[in-house]
Amino acid sequence: MVELYIVRHGETDTNSEVRINGMSTNMPLNAKGIKQIETLAKNININQFDEVYSSPMKRAIQTAEILNNGVHEIKQDDRLFEADYGSWDGIKEEELIVKYPDAFDENGFLLPTYTKYAKNAEEYSHVYQRIENFMDEMGQKGDEKILVVCHGFVSRAFMKVTTGATNISNIIQPKNGGVSKYLISKTGNKYVKYYARIENID
Repeated sequence: MVELYIVRHGETDTNSEVRINGMSTNMPLNAKGIKQIETLAKNININQFDEVYSSPMKRAIQTAEILNNGVHEIKQDDRLFEADYGSWDGIKEEELIVKYPDAFDENGFLLPTYTKYAKNAEEYSHVYQRIENFMDEMGQKGDEKILVVCHGFVSRAFMKVTTGATNISNIIQPKNGGVSKYLISKTGNKYVKYYARIENID
């Protein structure tokens, strides 16, 4: 059974300013974000992991480096990139909600239909496809314990792919530094052990 630990990166300035934080907002962690991950690192025994994967983005790599503490090679994987929100990347959410209220759900998360307005934006279905591909590949590794650092929407995508949820709005985004655990059996079945924890990481 493969154990996948999915970690959302620590806070960035674009998070604290409540801006759309996608593939083009390649920001490092801010001071609060560094502290979040340093605290998380105390609850994770990196020596118990076999591999570490990360999105290639600065905020994810920095998070992975803090958690990894030089123990493993950090393998960057393009499938773990945050969704590309196109022309909306970096814009304050409050500005967009006023102009395009039908592009947001009641929790302030973008609906799949946001691509009607955002230019050169990535369809959610494409994000799901790359995450499913990643999970299927990880599932072939046997009995490994794998740490994966990625992003908010990508964390939601892992849950959607695993559960088959039809409405992404039913999946709330983990807090920065939140951890979700999935199991993948030898037959390829995917299971949720827990979602969006910031402590009791086991």
